[in-house]
Amino acid sequence: MPTRFFSLREANALLATLQEEFGRARELRDELMGVQQKLQEAGSGLEGPEVNIDPEAPLPVQRLQARAVRIIGKLREILRDVAELGVEVKAADGLVDFRSKLHGRTVLLCWKYGEERVAFFHELDAGFAGRRPLPDDGDFVGDLIH
Repeated sequence: MPTRFFSLREANALLATLQEEFGRARELRDELMGVQQKLQEAGSGLEGPEVNIDPEAPLPVQRLQARAVRIIGKLREILRDVAELGVEVKAADGLVDFRSKLHGRTVLLCWKYGEERVAFFHELDAGFAGRRPLPDDGDFVGDLIH
């Protein structure tokens, strides 16, 4: 899949979709945490990112495990759909980067679930901790496929 570069306007135009998708993902995460708690109370638990249904477990535990499998599948589908928009998902609860160009260099516009607009960027090697407010002279270039 080719890399997509976003202008600031293009990134902001996706926020309603991202708010909705990550809102659903956060609800699923909360539901999964509830299932995890019930599994722990039943003496079981979720082991890593892959959940399997234990055929030796009591039926109520198997049902909880099956529910966890379905929730994780839905979460993966949401994250895949978001990634297909061309954004880089950094955290499943709603942290994304939009690849862009600023003054001829590649940077990442950065947005976190709940923020009203894209207001930060960082260098490729800086990460979330290196977020800086958008410069006033920021001419972020998009629509370039590399």
